[in-house]
Amino acid sequence: MSDIWAIRDARLLEEEQPIVKDLREAGANITSVWDLVNSRSGYPNLVPILMKHLQLPYSDRTRSGIARALAVPAAGEYWDFLVQQYINAKQGKGPVFPDEETEFVLGFKEGLACALSGSVTEERLPDLIRLAKDPSNGESRLLLIGPLRRSKAAISKDAVEELRHDPQLAKEINSWRKK
Repeated sequence: MSDIWAIRDARLLEEEQPIVKDLREAGANITSVWDLVNSRSGYPNLVPILMKHLQLPYSDRTRSGIARALAVPAAGEYWDFLVQQYINAKQGKGPVFPDEETEFVLGFKEGLACALSGSVTEERLPDLIRLAKDPSNGESRLLLIGPLRRSKAAISKDAVEELRHDPQLAKEINSWRKK
């Protein structure tokens, strides 16, 4: 099994080289797109590069890293595209690369949920709420509800109260009362 992981990791590292090259040319000091995930520094100049590469046929894992790197306010400019990608993203398990038989948990939809949560504005809250309420979006919806908790808007408070009864979200939302 470890050979599968080593081969997968080597292929992923190789696959990332074009995006890493473009990001480094724009001033990013990274060796992987994943280095941007949870970065404390803002990088609005990198968002157009990330968006360009998000549209290329990378593996689910690489696209997930790109999407998670887009969990920044500057990605809000691309909101409609990110929403459409989120709606269309596959869930469950699948191969990392098309020619593989081994299946892994797919993470692109969750990465897009992070991008939406990190780039949502008050004006876009109704879109985020609609996505969070749609059970067909699966457990990735857990990553959409954080902004609703932080928002002071009445629409967010109402949505949280409604989502409190959703079987996939109830445990998380009900834990907020205890914190």
